[in-house]
Order: sequence, then structure tokens, then C-alpha cells
Amino acid sequence: MAFLEKLRPLVAQLHHKIDLPPDEPLLEIVLIGYGANNYGPEVWSVEYRVQQEQVATRGEYWQTRILRPRFTQLYPPEKHAPRMIVEARYPADLPGPTLMALIQGQDPAITQLRGSEPRFAKVLEEVDKGQAQKAVPTDAADFLRAALPLIAGKEPFVLATMEEQHGFNWIVPPDEPIEKAKKEEDKNRPPEAPSLRRKPSTNP
Repeated sequence: MAFLEKLRPLVAQLHHKIDLPPDEPLLEIVLIGYGANNYGPEVWSVEYRVQQEQVATRGEYWQTRILRPRFTQLYPPEKHAPRMIVEARYPADLPGPTLMALIQGQDPAITQLRGSEPRFAKVLEEVDKGQAQKAVPTDAADFLRAALPLIAGKEPFVLATMEEQHGFNWIVPPDEPIEKAKKEEDKNRPPEAPSLRRKPSTNP
């Protein structure tokens, strides 16, 4: 709800018609964490939708307001339901197969990964049994590192782990533009300090 209060004045500045399907959120957040009292890991989707009203006296001028968020628990599943890989896609009708669809469809690339590493085969065995939570975390992370390019294609992707005791850690961090990194470096470095950044070549 605190995030809603931050969004409200920003959304109110939108005065053009937003072309979104009726049930599609303007913003979706996926929350990952651990429940209290040893509840275990949780994953929630928080969707923020908007409502628009045309102001007749101003022509193509729309008033936009954000609605209260809709919460959907993605994990854990219902009691006795199989525990698979949880995936959230935005937009929901994003083209291309999900990772679970590739696994269940015995995609050749997944089959190759299964045969390339005994520990990957063990991770997929637990997923096949609907007991994905029993896979060794480090093996599952390494499997996802190998599998994500299959669904990302040529698009960039990031990968991280979150553990109750160790917190959040990047495996594949987002790329930081070199211009931004250089500005931060220059701001925090004395002028006389040596730089490890490679100088551009002066050769023709």
C-alpha cells in the first residue's frame, strides 16, 4: 500500500489514453521472501491497474487513477499440489514457451542439459516428480543459469538467489552501462589516483 501512495501522484499525470487490455496491469511486482513463524518461502504477484475517464470539456484529455493492488500468491501452491518451477510473465501473453513447457515437452535443448550433468538430471527428476523444492539449491541455480538463455533468446537476462539465512545474491547481475560506471568511479576517485580502465588506442 505504501508503494501505491508513491504511484498515485505519478499516474495522475497521465492524461492520454492508455492502450491496455482490460485486465492487464500497468505495473506488476513479484515479491519473493520468507513467511513468519517458519512458514517458508513465498512468492506473490502484486498487480496495479488503472482506471481512466475522459474529460469531455478538454477533448482528448483523460483523468487516470490507480486502483488498489491485486495480490496473487504464486508459491507455495495449494496443499498436496505439485511443486514446480514458478514463472511470472509480463505481459501474461508474452510469446514463446515457458521453461516448464520446455521441460514437460521434452525439448531437445533441455534433454541435452539433462544428459550433460548428473546434477542437472537430478534437479529435473525432482521437478518431474512435482518436488522441485527438494532440488539442491546450488545445482538448481546452476541449471537455471544454463537453461535461461533458452527462453531469453537474444534478450539480456539476470539471475539471482534469495536464501533465508544469506539474503539476496546475484548470479548473473544486470549489465551496468560503462558511462554510468565511469561517472561513479570518477566521482569517488581522487584526480591523482591511477585508473585500471584501458585507455583508447591512439594508433591510426
